[in-house]
Amino acid sequence: MKKLKIAFCIPDMIIGGTENVFIRTLEELYKLSHLDIIVVTHKKIQEPFYVNWFRAHPNIKVISILALTPYFDKSAKYTKFFPLKNIRKIIFSVYKKIKRFRFLHNRAIKDVDIFIDYKSFSFFKEFSRISKPKLTWVHGSIKFFEDMKYIDRVQYYDKIVALSDEFVHDFQQLYPQYADKIVHIYNPINISDIRRLADENMCDLDHPYFCAVSRLDTDKDIETIINAFNEFWLAQDRPDVKLLLIGDGIKTNRLKQMSRELEACQQIIFTGTKSIPFGYMKGSIAHILSSYREGLPTVLIEAQAVGTLNIASRCKNGVSEILLDGKAGLLFQPGDIKALSKHMSDVYLGNIDKEIMIQNADNGLVRFDSKTIVDSILSVIQRMI
Repeated sequence: MKKLKIAFCIPDMIIGGTENVFIRTLEELYKLSHLDIIVVTHKKIQEPFYVNWFRAHPNIKVISILALTPYFDKSAKYTKFFPLKNIRKIIFSVYKKIKRFRFLHNRAIKDVDIFIDYKSFSFFKEFSRISKPKLTWVHGSIKFFEDMKYIDRVQYYDKIVALSDEFVHDFQQLYPQYADKIVHIYNPINISDIRRLADENMCDLDHPYFCAVSRLDTDKDIETIINAFNEFWLAQDRPDVKLLLIGDGIKTNRLKQMSRELEACQQIIFTGTKSIPFGYMKGSIAHILSSYREGLPTVLIEAQAVGTLNIASRCKNGVSEILLDGKAGLLFQPGDIKALSKHMSDVYLGNIDKEIMIQNADNGLVRFDSKTIVDSILSVIQRMI
């Protein structure tokens, strides 16, 4: 019996939410003997965690289309100005065309049954010249989709996977001509693995604490968390409670400087990135997300898996869906410092029925079960081919 050959395409493998979910999806699909999986990247995989993962899964062939030599990368600092900058740009443009041509004629992809662009239309240039079935995952909010003008790329794909029902509804309202192209599939979560890893990697902090597991970037609005914690701390007469910011990003230094100017500065801890943050989540009073926009924030589901209450901004998309519209966690409007501060006080003082919300969240986890999600993915693929 011929195996079903799937080519998963992702531009780069960096430490991030999308990449982690991608690996989790591959983990489940790898268990199925009737699948032949190849992974296509633009850049060569260099992150040690992912390098080791693919070494441990040798049956998954990896192809890097635009694997530049280190010398070409290093040349950027010597070609900053005209005309060298323009010459380098021309050379790179020709290089990309040659590499894409070679990819399209690569023997390894000739018999691929379906191509999956796993990161929001990143391979639309390659896919525009492929006649096989193609689908893409959109990891972002409907506003992100609109801001990036992704609608211009939809024509190159047969199906689009959205991470929430809310996104599907908004998309179909905005683009009725493509209503039949979009489907909804949640990200898969291995609940038992998350719980095991949480128990094996518990935080050793002696103080009670709130935590936020997030990139420290603009769209995550970490400023609101910091300011709300400062208000909470002052309102509760400076309790022995910490705020742990678990992650890193382009705003790290600016956020540290901002924290130093607040009265609660000694209570705010920047831990840096933690490859396994689940123990920190499990030990916290509550986990906080304050984004302006999301796709389907997996971090909320992970917090639910370890029995921790979520306090999250009611942003598009997926947050309200995960928190069952406030029955499985506390919601506030994005940027509302006072509302978040009050939620922190209510949780800390026991003014809400935290256990009921945690139980509701636990009951809702079945939606994200890995086997259920893999069955949904395979169902979409089978209909397409």
